[in-house]
Amino acid sequence: MSEPEILNLSEKLFSHQRKIQETSMISNSAEPLCVSPGEQVLIEGLCSSAWYRLLRRAFWIWQGAEPIEIEEILARIANSDAKRTHDQLLDTVQGYLPGNWIYEWSQTAGQYQKLGKELERVGERRAAREAYLKATRYYSIASYPHLKGDELAEQAQLLANQAYREAGRLLKVPLKLIKVPFRGKEILGYLHLPVEDRPVPIVMVSGSIDSLQMDFYRFFKEYLKPLGIGMLSLDMPGIGYASHWPLVQDSSRLHQAVLHHIKDLPWVDSQRIGMVGFRLAGNIAARLAYLEPAHLKLAVCIGPGLNQYFMDPALFNRSPPMMRASLANRLGEDAANWANLQTQCQVFSLKRQGLVGVTRTRVPILSIGHKQDFICPESDIRTLASSSHYGKAVVMDKLPMKEVFEKALSETCDWLKLHFHL
Repeated sequence: MSEPEILNLSEKLFSHQRKIQETSMISNSAEPLCVSPGEQVLIEGLCSSAWYRLLRRAFWIWQGAEPIEIEEILARIANSDAKRTHDQLLDTVQGYLPGNWIYEWSQTAGQYQKLGKELERVGERRAAREAYLKATRYYSIASYPHLKGDELAEQAQLLANQAYREAGRLLKVPLKLIKVPFRGKEILGYLHLPVEDRPVPIVMVSGSIDSLQMDFYRFFKEYLKPLGIGMLSLDMPGIGYASHWPLVQDSSRLHQAVLHHIKDLPWVDSQRIGMVGFRLAGNIAARLAYLEPAHLKLAVCIGPGLNQYFMDPALFNRSPPMMRASLANRLGEDAANWANLQTQCQVFSLKRQGLVGVTRTRVPILSIGHKQDFICPESDIRTLASSSHYGKAVVMDKLPMKEVFEKALSETCDWLKLHFHL
């Protein structure tokens, strides 16, 4: 797509004359929860009574956003005097205009997208690729938390994917788009390869209910590629390219279909396919370890929602507003009916499903978590590890989160080297 075409697409997507529903109202018809005054540090990020969204600064920086630009954008949002859906929540400015979350992040993203085109035009391919990746990062943050039905966010997400593919063209081994037929539609995933002249071990990677598959490029570049491992990133059910399919008890059905499809691809070593799942995707990785022992070589579950979060109302009720809306959105429900959702979500407990803590799998499972995490308490971390004949638990208790995250990825790589026999 040429630069004028991209600019025209951006203008067309965001040129709205009618009123568009603001993000905090998506999947939540109730008044916002009363959050404790001040700030609270969660594993996901900073929960503040002044913001609807969890502010994930450390993760955004790790993924490639610039610290100064992050603060400048947040300041523009905070200082806006435009009309807000909720006066006390800074990031609820209505309409695609200055001060609106999606608008402000998209403006910076668009600048990087334009820069990428200019650099590519003069032959600076490497610099162009980095500019496209910056555009991807900011468009992705603009879309965050990526709620289905949030029209402006979905448009930012479209531009994020466009920028990611532009960057992918300029990689030494170009990005591949994998299409897997499933129930009359297609599951789309991004395949990154260290080389393409021989089959390589592959890990399927997915994140939480508020992340996109574009969020894991650095994981591939700095951790997997040096080991000669490829990465197939996939969206969770109900989000991004997988938004056609809601999150249901058979939460691993999309990944299971992909697992069966990719083992026949020429770039994939079919005997060495694993899955790395962050948060709820860790639930999926653990589930696959039980359902697909003949095809899944290993699983890594980082802070996974496994049992207690779904079964204990006290833990479930600790979810902040954005997390509630995100979960409800993936289920096609309304977060206002939170008590009913808690009952409905009990089906995601892998213990209730007769798996984790009930039987054991021969697939090696690395279970990683943090002592302060209400979504995956220490007992769940250890139970998951003991549910594999070759399991290992890693429980961390230190902060800051950037160091915790990097420690988790380092442990993951050691696990991959061990069980992929690298």
